[in-house]
Amino acid sequence: MWHAVLVPNWPTLRRRRLARELSNLRESIDMTIEEAAASAGISPSHLSRVERALVGVRAPAVRALLETYGANASTTAHLLEVAQASTQRGWWHRYAGSIPDEYATYIGFESDAARIWNFELISIPGLIQTEGYTRALFHGGVARLAEEEIERRIEVRMRRQALLQGENPPALWVVLDEAAIRRQVGGAETMAEQMSHLATIAVLPHVDVQVIPFGAGAHPGTPGGFVILGFTDPADRDVVYIETMVGDLYPEGDAEVQSAAQAFDRLRAMALSPDDSASMIWDMAKEL
Repeated sequence: MWHAVLVPNWPTLRRRRLARELSNLRESIDMTIEEAAASAGISPSHLSRVERALVGVRAPAVRALLETYGANASTTAHLLEVAQASTQRGWWHRYAGSIPDEYATYIGFESDAARIWNFELISIPGLIQTEGYTRALFHGGVARLAEEEIERRIEVRMRRQALLQGENPPALWVVLDEAAIRRQVGGAETMAEQMSHLATIAVLPHVDVQVIPFGAGAHPGTPGGFVILGFTDPADRDVVYIETMVGDLYPEGDAEVQSAAQAFDRLRAMALSPDDSASMIWDMAKEL
């Protein structure tokens, strides 16, 4: 009997894709999970976890399932490749135990994203933070972390930022409430460095940064920040990520994802233009 791959419960885009396509193939021939599992020689509970993207699955088990479903040669080759990729460890796996599982899950999705829309109410997004700003955030955070733990988390955040400098970087669109650039995190020198870095990042061809001024009044982002991750394959649904004090959320309902997208569209419309936002950010850097 085939078994799950024993890796941390950090679903990746490829694992979600494999889960969706295996489930669709099974349902297309009106086969129950119990029937498919028995035919492929795996347990129903294992197959159920595979279809919910909770566990990875080895290639022999995938091949057995595809034979059961009568998949053609090209589908078989494609899904075996996806299965292999879904069990590979990303760079962030080496930090297991140092970062929360929900955060590791987010990094996995982020690494596969073609588009990242990020609204923040009171802080600069992690992808575009300076090391000094990040350190000050951790020192002022809810969790009281040992210095060694803080340094490891800073290392993770700085490692994430390589995404924006690599080949085929994602299109990053950041909308900030003015409070995010006014709040002094780490003192004037740290904030001046952060504002200068933010203005520099904003001129990259794949990056847009906008600021919603205080004068705009109430807006859809008042409840807090959120991220929407989009992917190259239209079949891969957008991922919404919301960080909270008591844990991270991944709303998956179509209505919830659509609501987040509509909120982001309204926030972009209420914000200053990218050019005017850049001017405000540079002015902030000079004032500090």
